[in-house]
Amino acid sequence: MRKLLFLMVALLALWSGYWFVGSKAVRDGVNNWFADAAAQGLVAEKTAVTVAGYPNRFDLTVEGLHLADPTAGIGWTAPFVQVFAMTWKPWHIIAAFPPESQLALPDQVVTVGSEGLRASFRAKPALDLPLAAVILETNHLTASSTAGWTVGAGRSVASISADEDLPGAGDAPNTYVLSLDAAEVTPDAGFTARVNAVAIPDLPPPDLPDVVESLSGSVFLTLSAPLDRHAGEKKPYLTRLEVNRFTFAWGKLAATAKGQIEADDQGFAAGEIRFEITNWDRVPSLLVAAGLVKPEMAPTIARGMQALAGQSPDATVLPLTVKLAEGWMSFGPFPLGPAPRMVPPTG
Repeated sequence: MRKLLFLMVALLALWSGYWFVGSKAVRDGVNNWFADAAAQGLVAEKTAVTVAGYPNRFDLTVEGLHLADPTAGIGWTAPFVQVFAMTWKPWHIIAAFPPESQLALPDQVVTVGSEGLRASFRAKPALDLPLAAVILETNHLTASSTAGWTVGAGRSVASISADEDLPGAGDAPNTYVLSLDAAEVTPDAGFTARVNAVAIPDLPPPDLPDVVESLSGSVFLTLSAPLDRHAGEKKPYLTRLEVNRFTFAWGKLAATAKGQIEADDQGFAAGEIRFEITNWDRVPSLLVAAGLVKPEMAPTIARGMQALAGQSPDATVLPLTVKLAEGWMSFGPFPLGPAPRMVPPTG
């Protein structure tokens, strides 16, 4: 009995030592990161760093955050951020964000409000810590800008995953699945009002509701190098993109997309993505309200869309293809300009 008791006390002492050493390493790592960021000319401020959770977790809380890049004119301010990890599984961490934070951009400040905004990061238990999955989810999200706009969303989940058992991920190395599922997306009320105020001859009055019912999709991304602890040195870049699924529903307006793009011999994006837009006659009003098309050009664009839709079996469905070839891209018959470069130039 004494031996068993001694063994239990010894194990408890060892485990306690592991926790206290680990908690100090976490605290020192955070403090060093803030010091290094400040030494590089960034704004990296905090008011407190604490680690709790003994004996089974490392619960890190950083309070009074203010992070900014003065050169880029961007920054983030939050009252706190919490990061949780089990002591026996430090490669899987969960972060919880505050109900409100501020994102500073060069021309505006965006206040982000959320309910249950959290992120999960999971690496594979290997020396290189290859990415397994990052999941960002929230029960409700709003963003209000000093520029005068406000948008929101209900239950939403975004993720990037390297899990090999995901269907359709393909056999190419360094391929990741980027997914988004958002419900009850609320565009800015002023924008929706502008859309519904546009009148275009020979088209029905716009009737878009206040809420976008659904926005979801999955995209396969193939990179030049894996996302692991060496990514900062190797700087992975995108070499191939495949739209596996995309659906959008806003009242009677709906859209789907599918296709793929990859780098050509010159490093420019090449390929095509095919869209099908149901009840396309709501689109010209959207383009005018967004400032992408002048009101006087809207009837001409509407007639062009009508002619293209008339070539399909269902005149309410407009098939359009984004084509990228020889360094240029177009959307159906509309030129969009130079294609983006996917492979960085050498030399």
